[in-house]
Parts: sequence; C-alpha cells; structure tokens
Amino acid sequence: MIDAHARTDVGLVRKNNEDSHFADPARGLLIVADGMGGHAAGEVASRIAVETIAGEVPEKMSWWPFGRTQRERDQLVGAIREANRRVRAAAEKDGTLRGMGTTVVVLWALSGRAHVAHVGDSRLYRFRRGGLVQLTRDHAWPSEDGGFRNVLTRAVGAETDVEVDHRVIDVSPGDVFLLCSDGLSRAVDDAAIVAALGDGRPGDGDSTAARLIELARDRGAPDNVTVILAYCSA
Repeated sequence: MIDAHARTDVGLVRKNNEDSHFADPARGLLIVADGMGGHAAGEVASRIAVETIAGEVPEKMSWWPFGRTQRERDQLVGAIREANRRVRAAAEKDGTLRGMGTTVVVLWALSGRAHVAHVGDSRLYRFRRGGLVQLTRDHAWPSEDGGFRNVLTRAVGAETDVEVDHRVIDVSPGDVFLLCSDGLSRAVDDAAIVAALGDGRPGDGDSTAARLIELARDRGAPDNVTVILAYCSA
C-alpha cells in the first residue's frame, strides 16, 4: 500500500507548465512527464503520455504464478511505447505540434516489489533509512552553453521507436519514493532533498511535497517543477 502526494508548479521563468503527472495509490501507479516542443506542444506531449500510460496499464493483472513479473514488465513498457506512437501521431496530424516530445518516469508498485520505467531525465529516487538513492539514469547531456535544461538523448515522441529503461526493485515498509521532473533535480541537490524528507513520516506528505517545490523556487525555479511522493506501508 502506498500513500501518494503530488505537487506541480510553473516556476519563476516559464509562462506555461509543460509537466503532467498522475497518481493512483490504489493501483500503485505514479507517473511524471516533462514535455518539450515550444508554445503548447510540450503540454500536449506530456499530457498524451500520461493519459496513455494510465489508460494502458491494467488496474488488476490476472493472477498466474509463472512469468508474472515479465508480463507486468511487458504491460508497462508496452504502455510507454504506445504513448510514443500517440505523441508522434498527434504531431503528424497537427503541424504546430511538430517536434514535440516528453520525458516520462513511472513507478508501478505491487506487492513487495515495484516496476520502474523511464525515458529522458525525469527521475525516481528512493529514500530508505535516511539515505537517498537515484534509481533512474538520465538520458541526457549537459547543455554546451551551460543552460539549465539538459540536452535529451532519448524522449517519448522523438523517434519512431523508443527505448525504455526498465527495472524491478524491492519495496519495504517505510520506503519513500520521489518522482520528479528536472525542475527539481537540477535546482535542488540531494542533501537538501534529504533534509526536506526528514524522517519520512507519511503524515507529512503534503507539506513535504510543498517544501520541495519551495526549495526549487528559492533557487530561481527556471523550469516547471513537479514532484510525487509515495510512502510505502506494506
């Protein structure tokens, strides 16, 4: 069981919020997407990705003792690939959306384990017994001009086929998972995130999510900021 708390903020520089997110604690499904493409295209790409993944991942998997984890993996990765197809189809249909894309990071927490899948540089962290570990690897290079945004090497909608990183992790009571767009991770260092998470009490979830947004804003928030905190009880 997880208790989820989500916050998003446009930041202090950008006019539009191109991030999208989804949190369904009952299904254990959490998604953050960070769109790009100019004007409203980034918003469209991230929204399509989140809505597609949320719709494609089943609410309940039919029980079968053999190959269960592999079938779950196939469902999740397949959902992200379908999102890639739909983002590209929308761009081909509307020329004003040409070139749009989005990052995506997904946590699908099930009994005693969780599936992690991502494309791009939105991140997933696990906070366990006071230690913070990044569970995803950024698909990006630092920008040559030293700008805030990374140069993505992989994104949903960028190519006909998308390569999805996937792993299965263990989940223990007391774990706290943080999904975020790079508006948080590039503005706020790990030490500050650990301090904000404190002792990981689930009752502080809303205020902790708000604190993380505040930390990014204190550091200029040059990009949209989205966070989801998931507290695991079983």
